[in-house]
Amino acid sequence: ISLIDRLALFASRNENGVPKEIDLFAIFSKQISTIVTTRDDVPVEDVVSLQVSLINLALKCYPEQVDYVDTVLTFTEQRLQSHCAKRLPAHSAISKEVLRLMTIPIDHYNNVLTVLQLKGFRPVLQKLHFEHRRDISLHLLQNALDNKTLIKTQDEVNSLLETAEPLIIDQEDQPADCEDPEEFEEDQSLVGKIINLFKADTPDIQYMVLCSARKHFGLGGELRIRFTLPPVIFAAFSLVFQYSQLAEEDDRWHKKCTKIFQFCHQTIASLAKAEMATLALRLFVQGALVANRVEFEQNETVAYEFFTQAFSLFEEEVSDSRAQLATISLLIGAFERMTCFNDENRDPLRNQLVLASSKLMKKPDQCRAVLLSSHLFWSSKLRENPEEECRESQRVVECLRKALRTAGQCMDPATQIELFVDVLNKYLVYYELGNEEITISVLKQVIEKIRELSKQCDDKYDDFVRRHFQNTLVHIRHRQEVATEQNYSGLVF
Repeated sequence: ISLIDRLALFASRNENGVPKEIDLFAIFSKQISTIVTTRDDVPVEDVVSLQVSLINLALKCYPEQVDYVDTVLTFTEQRLQSHCAKRLPAHSAISKEVLRLMTIPIDHYNNVLTVLQLKGFRPVLQKLHFEHRRDISLHLLQNALDNKTLIKTQDEVNSLLETAEPLIIDQEDQPADCEDPEEFEEDQSLVGKIINLFKADTPDIQYMVLCSARKHFGLGGELRIRFTLPPVIFAAFSLVFQYSQLAEEDDRWHKKCTKIFQFCHQTIASLAKAEMATLALRLFVQGALVANRVEFEQNETVAYEFFTQAFSLFEEEVSDSRAQLATISLLIGAFERMTCFNDENRDPLRNQLVLASSKLMKKPDQCRAVLLSSHLFWSSKLRENPEEECRESQRVVECLRKALRTAGQCMDPATQIELFVDVLNKYLVYYELGNEEITISVLKQVIEKIRELSKQCDDKYDDFVRRHFQNTLVHIRHRQEVATEQNYSGLVF
């Protein structure tokens, strides 16, 4: 071993290297093979140590000869098979030497594609205990990320994910409680990042690459897919934009975009079935927004389907009151940005969002959600004229009145004050935007109601709410001093 290491060091330091007529690797490989096959008393860990020195010699003296490395790995696998038909025990001397052997080509080539070409790599890896297989898989993926090695074909994706299988699907020798949750999440986050390296030369091949990735990740079970499938979905969304940029070159790009959304829909649905409703809901919303931005033939139909799926998940799966308010806010905000719907599709969705807002569990949440939903009747847009906002003044006022009634139904005066201040500010927004249905008398009534409630509380309510109300009044006074159409003329308080 020392002689091989010294020769390898000499070759790496000497500019001329080893003379071409002398094949040191062949000489030492033959001698080691002879020793191992003729002597039964050589410990297996010593055999692997010899192979470690030999692989170092091959990489330093003959870096272009990838087959030399494969020869070492193949010989090692044969010796391990004869020593142990099953897997090596964890943390044994043999396992430690095999780990050294496996990491050397990864660190030397810094290219996972070269490592995956080594026919002996996976067979040796399969001889290790689960824990060590996982460590090598992590090392391999991290090396790919560090060196930004692009994976461009289906075969390369399959080879990489099959090699890193201990991270992707459950293993038969995997302990039931093998990992703590934080470590597991770190490992799976690393697996999810690898999707960023899947970059095919053409969009058509990229779609096939993503299909292969989903097939592998889909076998990972409920604990893994929440980390691995979302990156695949976002990569597919990105692919839609690539096709839209090639619209002049590919006359079938419309159908391909539809097919990608079907792929995403199926993938998101699998997350929903695995009881990840919140994640699936957000991905459906994201899909609707992507479909809205890309003007392919079926974009309105696709956007409607994705949005209705998200809304269905909200109604069926979201029960926590805080989550309900956050989710309905997300849905309202997303819908307001969409411009691909006509009246036939827009109106039912808007009405359902308003109705859902008024049915939240807690009255304060109902009030805030209905306030948000008022924007759907002011700033939403139609497919026929995506630059013009709808400006339905009467429907906006109806939402504001409903919010006022809901705020008045709260039992706690301090909560009422907070909600009335929020409603007042929303009234001011629409008044200043030119909503003619909002009158000075209505604004005056809301201000008087807030002051009346303040007296009932003896001014003992949240200081933030008090400052919010005072700043609102300061804003009104400032506007009264400015010569504009909406300067609150006649509002005395």
